[in-house]
Formats: sequence, structure tokens, C-alpha cells
Amino acid sequence: MSTHAWWIFCRVVDNLGDAGVSWRLARQLAALSSAPPVTLVIDRLQTLARFCPALVTDAPTQQIQGVRILPWAVVEQDPAQLESEDHDLPVSVVSSFSCDLPASVQAFLQHRRVIPRWILFDYLSAESWVEGCHGLPAPVPGYSGPRHFFFPGFTPRTGGLLREPGLLARRSEVWNSLARQKAIWQSWGLTEKTNLSTLTLFAYPDAPWQSLREAMVRTGQAWRWVLFEGMEITERIGRTDPFRAPAGEAWGRIEPVRVALRTQDEYDGLLWVSRFNLVRGEDSFVRAQWAGRPFLWHLYPQAEGGHRAKLDAFLERYLVGLETVLAEAVADLFRAWNGWGEMTAAWQGIEPRWQEWERHARAWSERLAEEPDLVTKLVNFSNPELK
Repeated sequence: MSTHAWWIFCRVVDNLGDAGVSWRLARQLAALSSAPPVTLVIDRLQTLARFCPALVTDAPTQQIQGVRILPWAVVEQDPAQLESEDHDLPVSVVSSFSCDLPASVQAFLQHRRVIPRWILFDYLSAESWVEGCHGLPAPVPGYSGPRHFFFPGFTPRTGGLLREPGLLARRSEVWNSLARQKAIWQSWGLTEKTNLSTLTLFAYPDAPWQSLREAMVRTGQAWRWVLFEGMEITERIGRTDPFRAPAGEAWGRIEPVRVALRTQDEYDGLLWVSRFNLVRGEDSFVRAQWAGRPFLWHLYPQAEGGHRAKLDAFLERYLVGLETVLAEAVADLFRAWNGWGEMTAAWQGIEPRWQEWERHARAWSERLAEEPDLVTKLVNFSNPELK
């Protein structure tokens, strides 16, 4: 019997990212050997269902992969729904991306025998200030229990990155098995094509996809672009140019294909077997790094270009130790993908150094994996004895 329970609260603000990170966190906590009771309270079940097909969107409660899932409105109306047969267990409450808790829930928490530790699980950033804020108290009027910030990050003084046990070993098994690679392609309804390099496209709708496509066409390379149905950028591409344009027109030797979004584990596998992954936000950003492949991160635009500082902070860490020409080529491509630079020149700069970038991407993932994973750090952080 576990001696600790987790209640995770998620408000979906930005498409899939909030739900995606919360679902990965809940699943990893539920998979611990101590099998702690884990409850995920989420306000948009429809969003979670996009990569959790077993979910019933109108169910008042359900259990999937060891996680009890409750609708936000149900809990807000009756916080006692949070309790289970293990109602005497101490609880850690996690606010995904520092979302606030309903007043009714806060009042309910303070009437428990042990007032739960409330953890403000914040956004991932490579910026240096995160180290100074991680773990700080965050008292709030009216809540008498402990409340602290928890910042994911890239250094030992942060909360780390979400990573399942044995993740890189499973990735290596796929890389070393043609049969497993073929099975992944088939699971997505795709054929394995040795004459095409595969690119996965997961970005915000303002990403300069046309500039990237034009740059690839100019170099005469053959690529397969995998686009995910239901994403705004996919629909925008489809409205702008037909997906099945004849060779020699806008798409050149590029073959665009649409696929239905699948589970998170299946998405991870697709990143492992693809040559180039374009990602965004937070969840896919982290998974691209564990994939050990070259990738580009598309940041959500912020007022007055605030996202430029976030990108530069990441690049400062990501490019450490690289030979100057390669580091500049990678940085130029990241910046062009986010609207700060000319795409054709950036693509031409990285193309002859692609194998070097591949080696770096793998080494980067292995270096990150030397640090404890986020769930390990979170469990230690939530220890009720922590002051």
C-alpha cells in the first residue's frame, strides 16, 4: 500500500501542451514501484482524448493506466470527489503550469488531517533565473499549508526533465532493429521509404513552413513531411497548397502526408525513426531531445519578443562544446524557424554539416540523461518533512 497520493490539476490553455505534460507526469507517477494513488483533474477531457483514445469524455470518473481522471467541474462543485478509499493518505497537490485551484478545493484541502503540500509546477525554461526560483516558498493568503515553486529545467539546481525509466535504452533498441522501425512506420499508416528522409511537423500556425519548404526544394532534397491532422498549421498548409502537388511544382521532391495524432508513446517512436523533428511548446520539445535527432523548436510568440530570450538561453546550453561553424549553423536555423533570420541561407548552412548535428543530438540526449529525471526529483521534493 502506498503511503502518499498525488492530485494533479490541469487547466488547458494552449492546445495540447498543458494536457500532454500533465498526462505524462500522472502516468509516470502512477508507474512508480510504490504504485501511489494518482488523480488527474482536468478541465478539457476532449483535449486529453486526442492522445488518450481510451478516455470517455463524458464520464464523471474513470481509471486509465493507473491514473484516476476527474473532470474539473465535478471536483470544483464537490471536492470530496477527490477522496478515494485511501482517504487517510497524505497528499501532494500539483498545479500544472501553476494554474490556480478553485476556492472550494482550497477550502477542502485545509480540512484534511494533514494539509497537502501544494506544488506550483511551472513552465520549463533554460534561463538562468530558474535555478534561483526553483523550490522557493510561494505562500498564498488563506492557505495555511506549504506551497512551493517547482521549475523543470536543464541543470542539477532545477526540477529536471520528464523521462521514463529506460527510455533511451528502448530508443536504442528501435534504432538497432529494422523490424521495430518498420513496425513504427506501419503503426502510423506509413511505409518505410529509404529514398526519403522523414520530417515531423508540429508547430504553431505562424511557423515559416513555406520558407523551409522552398529552401529544401532549392537544394533538391527528397523529404517526407509528416503533418498531424487537426493541427492548425496542418490545416493552414492544406488551404494554401494542395498536399498532392505534382512533382516540379511547389513541393518539388517533398512528399507531404497527413496522419492522425496517436498516443504519446507512439509519437515518441515516430520521433525516434524520423530524421528531423519540428516541435513546439514544451512536451514535444522535451521528447525531441530524448529522440536524439536534429530538431527545431518553435516557440509561442510573446509580446515584445520575450520568446527570443528563451530561445537564446536554450541555445546557449544546447550548443556548448560545438565547433564554432556548426554551432552558428544550428543557431541560425533555430532563429530563422522562429522568424529571426533568412531560412534559405540557414538551411544551406546546416545541410553539409547534418551528420555532425546528428552526432551532437545523440550526445546531448545522453548528457541530459545523466541527471535524475523530473519525477524522481518531484517525489523527493514533495517529502512532507521538507521545510
